[in-house]
Amino acid sequence: MFKPVLLSALLIALPAAPALAEEAAGGPRAQLRGGVAWSDGHTDPVLGIATGYDFGLGDHVFLGGEVSGEKILAEDTYVELALTGRLGTSVSGKGSVFLAGGYTFTHHGDGPHLGLGYEHHLGHSGTYIATEYRHVFVDHHEANAVTIGIGTFF
Repeated sequence: MFKPVLLSALLIALPAAPALAEEAAGGPRAQLRGGVAWSDGHTDPVLGIATGYDFGLGDHVFLGGEVSGEKILAEDTYVELALTGRLGTSVSGKGSVFLAGGYTFTHHGDGPHLGLGYEHHLGHSGTYIATEYRHVFVDHHEANAVTIGIGTFF
């Protein structure tokens, strides 16, 4: 019962996100990503999308949130949804590292995830490339994924 209620609340809240974004510091972003996931001796390609919002916490630190959907490109798998928080810092004029943590809803069960990533901004257009490692802790089925992506801040 908890999953349908949470998913319904997210779907209802998503249309309000642009209005909230206009009042906050930072910016909305969207990303397309792909990579590889592995678990229990199996390795499969992954394709996904993410959208989120990052809040600036000073000159070099940000805090953000993200909703993502990823599909492991193998038979009998479903789109996995995740809610993720991010805390990061700039490491150069164009690059940032971040820690990620949240909750993933999978066809094997639901569980928390932790990750580490890097974003590199391309010029002043808002476009960036990113890479992320994520470990998902689902009962009796832990998984790992490494993705690379391209995104934009609006």
